[in-house]
Amino acid sequence: MDVALSRKRSRLTIDEDEDEVQRRREPSPALPPLGDALKRSKTQCELEELDIISPEEAWSVDVDAILGSSTLATPVGSMLEAHDNWARYKRRASIVVLCVQGNVQVHYDLLCSALPDLYAFSPSLQPFVLCHDPSTHRLPSSAPFSLPLIQAATPSNNHFVRLGLLHPLGGGKFPLDALVVLDKKGRRRLVLPFGWGAGKHADTPAGRSIQLRLMALLRSCVAMLEQE
Repeated sequence: MDVALSRKRSRLTIDEDEDEVQRRREPSPALPPLGDALKRSKTQCELEELDIISPEEAWSVDVDAILGSSTLATPVGSMLEAHDNWARYKRRASIVVLCVQGNVQVHYDLLCSALPDLYAFSPSLQPFVLCHDPSTHRLPSSAPFSLPLIQAATPSNNHFVRLGLLHPLGGGKFPLDALVVLDKKGRRRLVLPFGWGAGKHADTPAGRSIQLRLMALLRSCVAMLEQE
């Protein structure tokens, strides 16, 4: 009898030990999968690396050439109200914010929502959409109004190239989506990516924190440039 009880206790001890090992091996349901954690870590690092570019390191952009390109106030056939700030434009004294747009929509909506704050920092700020062809471009259905649409790509000129935002798989016509800030001297001082880089996941259900970070940086940039 004592031998049988001893064997039962041994088996119970072994089973309990195996259960404990199994619990240790199983990941906690509260912890995210390793792949998701790595993605978030990489995105966080890329967001932290985004910053305003110093005047010495910034690219010079031909603002006159961009503003002189073919422009539409609203998309063809659109019922959206046109919005611009041309009445306050001052050459070489106005900050320009370009919504460089290919296939991503979220940064247009974000820019429209941020305009009251941006105008408070910089009353003469000029917002535009830079797209492949204004005559075929479509704005998001959620858009509150239409910003001026500027043609970026023609046979003799390509503003996407000059901004460093030509999509490598876009056939030479389409951009990497971004919000770009040009200072009063036409220097490219900030590039906020959407759909790639630090903003790769900005247009996803989990992308709200990324959007907040990018737009906070946009506001900070405009406020700083206005004081330069």
